[in-house]
Amino acid sequence: MRILFTLTCTLAVAAASCTSDDNSSTAQSSMAANSKQSTRAVERGGTITVGDQTWTIVAKFCQVHSQDVVNISGHAAEDPTLEIAIDYGGPNQVVVGSGRDILWRARKETIEIQVEGKHVLGTATFNEGYASGGNSAEGSFDVNC
Repeated sequence: MRILFTLTCTLAVAAASCTSDDNSSTAQSSMAANSKQSTRAVERGGTITVGDQTWTIVAKFCQVHSQDVVNISGHAAEDPTLEIAIDYGGPNQVVVGSGRDILWRARKETIEIQVEGKHVLGTATFNEGYASGGNSAEGSFDVNC
C-alpha cells in the first residue's frame, strides 16, 4: 500500500511538471507572438515635412482602402498634442494640427498621392493655418500602415 501511495505521488509530480513545461512553452510562444505584434506597431508610421519642418508620425489609425481612399491619423512623436491627419478622399485631406490650432493644411487641388500596398507617399502645397490665405510651403509625407 505504501508503495502504491509513493508511486501515485511520483506520477502526480511528474505529470505536473510536464504540464508546467507545456504551459511555459505556450507562454513563451505567446510572448514571442506579442513581441512580433509590438514590432509591427513600431514599424507603422512615417514622416511629414512642410517647408523646413519635419515631424515623425505616430499613427493611431492607419487604413489604406485604395488609390483614392487613405485614412491615417495620429500625432507627432516630437509633440503628442500635435495631431496629424492624412484623409485622402475625405473632408480633411492632409492637416498638421487640429481645430483652431491648425499649423498647416494641404490645398486639396495640389495633393498628389502614390499608394503601394500599405505604403503611402505624397506631396502637396500647404497653407499656414486654417484659412486658405497666408504663407504657403511645399510639403511631403511618407507613411507605412
